[in-house]
Amino acid sequence: MDLKKTVEKMRRYFDSLERAREKVLEQSREVVRASSRCISALHRGDMRAARRFLETAGKILKRAEAQAKSVPELLYSGIVESAQQEYCEAKLMYGFLSDGRIMGVERIGVPYRPYLGGLADVAGELRRRALDLMREGRIKDAEKVLKTMEEISENLMEFDYPDAVLPGMRRRQDAVRGIIEKTRGELTIAIRQHALEKELRRAKGG
Repeated sequence: MDLKKTVEKMRRYFDSLERAREKVLEQSREVVRASSRCISALHRGDMRAARRFLETAGKILKRAEAQAKSVPELLYSGIVESAQQEYCEAKLMYGFLSDGRIMGVERIGVPYRPYLGGLADVAGELRRRALDLMREGRIKDAEKVLKTMEEISENLMEFDYPDAVLPGMRRRQDAVRGIIEKTRGELTIAIRQHALEKELRRAKGG
């Protein structure tokens, strides 16, 4: 009888854990979707829509975090951390386009590890922004974006830890360096082309 009661108690626990996991997983997916839509709106230049998606993501993330805190297995499963990282990336990008700065971890409101992941990932979105600026002929603005990317890379390099402490960080550091080198090369070409076009216009005017 004791074993049967124990098994029934454990089964009720794992049934409850499964229900909680499904709920947190769906909330995390909603955070990822809203964060992705925020970034898409930012690249379209629709700051109002971006802010709305970001606020939605933040509210859902808080609910997911609260739910996971009551179940340690969920809190450290990586489900919530993935959502935190996506939200962080979106908020970093929104902040940069709003006031030209990269927000610190306290303003984002996520733990250190997803903040670093979001910081590394936003470099890719900044590259996209730099390319858009180059196509528009806004070379100086593109240079400012590249400078921010370099600043991110320099700060990420401060975290030289093994995967057991900070999973995936070395891979992210390498990826960010590669993105910067590629963007720097494209910007160099854009600067030369811009200078050549300027000279041609001057020659025609003369």
